[in-house]
Amino acid sequence: MLKSDPLRLKLFDGFSQDEQDELKSIIEQVRFSTGDTILRQNQQAVHLFILVNGEVEIIHVPYDGPALTVGKLTSGGVFGWSSILGRKTYSSSAIVNTDCEVYRIPAYKLQRFCEQHHESGVVLLEKIAMSVAQHPARAHDQIMQMIRVAMACREDNEPEE
Repeated sequence: MLKSDPLRLKLFDGFSQDEQDELKSIIEQVRFSTGDTILRQNQQAVHLFILVNGEVEIIHVPYDGPALTVGKLTSGGVFGWSSILGRKTYSSSAIVNTDCEVYRIPAYKLQRFCEQHHESGVVLLEKIAMSVAQHPARAHDQIMQMIRVAMACREDNEPEE
């Protein structure tokens, strides 16, 4: 449970004091050190994480290729969202680049909050969605770079006619 922290992220702006108090009751503040793995790809998805400070790298390993850095998150970044999408496992890993603090929220408690505070729950989920929506553009850029490298390798290895 989060006690003294005033939920200092913009994600929580606009909530009443009662709603903030209830959110504090379901949020655990956790510290991680550089190099720690906060969550692993294919691990059971039970928590949503919000980065308070530091930097976390999100890495996805496709079954048929090398690891891809999907994004680097800083304060306010959200990860572990597979847990609130009803997926059984996380689709990526989260590795700590610099010492950090995160808010860890059990998905079932967040769902209960949203059910009990419908309007505020919708607002919170929209803010989370906006944060998550930033990831695909970064992944797209990295995938395009990999395609360019692969094409360059192919051109270098083509037999001369």
